[in-house]
Amino acid sequence: MSITDPPDLVAALPPLFGFTPSESVVGLALHGRPGRLRLGASVRIDLGRGPDDDAVLAAAVRDRLVPTGPDAVIVVVVSADPVSDDGRPPHAGLVDAVTDAFGQQRVRVEGAVWAERVVAGGPWRCYDPCDCSGTLPDPGGTRTAAEMTGLGRVTYGSREEVAASLAPDPAARSRRRRDLVDDAHRAAALDRELAGPAAVRRDLATVRRAAAEVGRGGVLTEEEVAALAAALSDKQVRDVCLGFAAEQDPEVDPVHAEELWRVLVRAVPAPEVAEPATLLAFASLDHGGGATLTTALDRAWTADPEHELSRLLQRVLALGNGPEHARRIAVEGAAETRRRVG
Repeated sequence: MSITDPPDLVAALPPLFGFTPSESVVGLALHGRPGRLRLGASVRIDLGRGPDDDAVLAAAVRDRLVPTGPDAVIVVVVSADPVSDDGRPPHAGLVDAVTDAFGQQRVRVEGAVWAERVVAGGPWRCYDPCDCSGTLPDPGGTRTAAEMTGLGRVTYGSREEVAASLAPDPAARSRRRRDLVDDAHRAAALDRELAGPAAVRRDLATVRRAAAEVGRGGVLTEEEVAALAAALSDKQVRDVCLGFAAEQDPEVDPVHAEELWRVLVRAVPAPEVAEPATLLAFASLDHGGGATLTTALDRAWTADPEHELSRLLQRVLALGNGPEHARRIAVEGAAETRRRVG
């Protein structure tokens, strides 16, 4: 992805975050030397109600990116607000606040750009001192979009579309689905009591087969959904599945695993849905998290307010450690559990 061409940078935001941001401030961490910079962590935050919110937003962007060790950052503002009275793009005060916040940490702001909307032909303009301007290319035609499409990633038009894509199916709330999941729990509990680690291995084989089936475009039966809900309720099974996103399992395509979690988030009833929802949240860290991360965590918390793993992920991110740190914790835990169960 180009980080020197402002219009290409802005047009790459939808595939980067998984949805088209609007009324947002975006921070992008850069690593390396001038002329050889690469993109690192990213953060997107809703714009505030007015100038009084600028300092808070700037601190939030700084606190999210500084722990990742950037050599520089780029700031993008997406807003349909009018140009300021002084001729600068809207929210120039926020850009100044972000620049000051990073300056206190001796991290330079490499550039700052505004776009009215992230659409083909939409106007963009750099903030001082560059002040160049133009229109955006087609966001779907960027190199980043092509890379995400090649990986099977879907870019949604808004955060609302992301939430709708993960909303529970009516059958997930049905009496039949609840009864099937309860039956699967009883069968799994007996198997674990009698077989121990062998039962964990059988459950993992069930998950692997389901990921492959979904990856081929297959549809899971109600009985398969129930068996998977019971399997993932075993923490050892769930923890090994965390490693799928990091390609720790040669039998599982990470894209297929992520699609399986999406299917189960819609199909599994509460409270068991907290497990695939958290697995989906972790899988989304591989490509920035974005709206999928927050929506999946919301589903997990709503289904099970005491769910430990989703709370751990929330705490790690809240401390400003970033997706990379959270993903590393998950991968290390998955590898340890896999060694233990064989």
